[in-house]
Amino acid sequence: MEESSQKKSESSFSQLNVVEDNNKQETGDTRSAEEEWKPRPGMAFDSFDKLFQHYKNYGNKMGFEVIVRTSKKGDDGEVRFATVTCSRSGKSSNNSRNAFKMHPVTKTDCKAQIGASVRSDRKWQICSVVFDHNHELNSPAKTRFFKSNRVIQPYVKRKLEVNDRVGIRPNKNFHSLLVEAGGAENLPFLQKDCRNCIEKVRRLRLGVGDASAI
Repeated sequence: MEESSQKKSESSFSQLNVVEDNNKQETGDTRSAEEEWKPRPGMAFDSFDKLFQHYKNYGNKMGFEVIVRTSKKGDDGEVRFATVTCSRSGKSSNNSRNAFKMHPVTKTDCKAQIGASVRSDRKWQICSVVFDHNHELNSPAKTRFFKSNRVIQPYVKRKLEVNDRVGIRPNKNFHSLLVEAGGAENLPFLQKDCRNCIEKVRRLRLGVGDASAI
């Protein structure tokens, strides 16, 4: 009996070690992934677009959206310095006098940002980095709702336009895309983005019609 209980305790202890090792491994993997994308002073990129995309990908993994806050041009007219920040940088201003129509506060004067400049070899290099956020970060699963991540491909825009021309209502138009993609989580845009796209096409179509009539 003693040997049996001893074997059970040893088995439980070994299982506990396995769980702890797995947790450590998952934590280590998360940290290594974060370190891989984490911007550091001295990192260089072939173009500003690649630098911006790298910081954008880092923001998606951490749970915040990024924007180009400032940029400065050199004597040749080309951009030589830029600051890319968290989208919540700056301070919100609300000019509405109606207390019942107050807009939600999206700016918190967040200081998280990177500063970058062009080197002599025309590569963009990160000069400074600030990691501190003064607001709660989103979960990585929700970053697809960020405005910068919501993109409607040209072929999807064409499909929306064709469906609208034959009289399909916007909600059914979007639902067809939803079914085709296999769920909302597989679409890189929202229903309101589709509605905005359809309204824009309608305005352009109306403008062309007015010009033809004139």
